[in-house]
Amino acid sequence: MKKLIIYIVFVTSSLFIFSDDEPYTTYTGEVLQCNFNEGKGLDDALNMVRNDWYNMAQSFPAPYEGNVVTPQLYASDDGGYELFWVGFTTDNNAMGQVTDWFSDNASQVFAKWQNIVNCSSWSQWDIFEVRASQADFEEGDSNYWAFHSCSFKPGANVSDIVEDDKTWNKFLDSLGHKGGVWRWWAAGGSSLEETNDFYVNMGFDSMTDYGNYRDARLQSLVDGSYPETVVNCQPPRVYSVNNIKAISN
Repeated sequence: MKKLIIYIVFVTSSLFIFSDDEPYTTYTGEVLQCNFNEGKGLDDALNMVRNDWYNMAQSFPAPYEGNVVTPQLYASDDGGYELFWVGFTTDNNAMGQVTDWFSDNASQVFAKWQNIVNCSSWSQWDIFEVRASQADFEEGDSNYWAFHSCSFKPGANVSDIVEDDKTWNKFLDSLGHKGGVWRWWAAGGSSLEETNDFYVNMGFDSMTDYGNYRDARLQSLVDGSYPETVVNCQPPRVYSVNNIKAISN
């Protein structure tokens, strides 16, 4: 996934049904892809959103979670973005409510944001929770996201994904992975040049946690325990995530 400042909110109430007996918890996310203005940096952005934006966000008409995201492991052709704002809501209606409220009430805070960064894109995403996080989380915590660009193998499609997720979750259980896994489908504002079917985002408490997962994955490829799946995924891009506001506050 190209580097972005991501504006995303996580909530836990809405469901999307692939089949009658296999509901997925779903979210709507929004992402801003940004670069710092001259003389500005990450500390400036974090100080502003932890104070001005956070205080304002207490008045949002719907639950919202906000995160400042920066690239950790990346390639030179990923887009070159330095910062992403990522936010999540329960569904598209809630995201629309927050967006309308922000347009009507946030001009002063948004001007401070624009003084720190300039953002070249704003996109929305439909997000399916494949695996709920078992990690302890408190507002203001930091963690890491590993984004994989994925596409269905020839002959496979969405109808195969429920059973595939069961297989994948059993494998992650065997590795002791406690982080969440989310599948991101492109929605409004997403790039028309993307050729993949979706993204998979895996959560990790630390880079040590990420390294342990990679070691276990490599070992499974050696010993033959790595499961066959219906998708092909590219090597991940890894991002550092600074939570600003939890969905519950």
